Amino acid sequence: MALPRSRGLLLCLCCLVVSATIAGCLGGAGVGDAEARERALAAEGDHIAEQLENATCVEGWGPTSYAGVEREATVTNRTADGVYVEVTHPYWYSTGRDEADVGSNARYLVTADAVRRVGGTDVSPC
Repeated sequence: MALPRSRGLLLCLCCLVVSATIAGCLGGAGVGDAEARERALAAEGDHIAEQLENATCVEGWGPTSYAGVEREATVTNRTADGVYVEVTHPYWYSTGRDEADVGSNARYLVTADAVRRVGGTDVSPC
């Protein structure tokens, strides 16, 4: 038995809506969770290095922490824009007056082609 034309069109429309909804929920295609976490952590390490290497008051620094701050990354959302990842990255630095053993917190948007810092703590000690 053939469906009446209006029912067939309605069924096609419903299938299209469901497919589009599922595609939106599965955003960030092409980037798995593990890859997104690693790329975001690497990008934050690069961000810290750039900030501290360019800081005129910094006499020394390193990408580790002795105060218990650990490298962590958590996928918080997948959208059509990509995968959002929250990261914590340890580092230490010393200036003429201070020594600090701290960590940064940042949020990254990871896509198949790029990693972009969309927010986070300021890593400039000067």
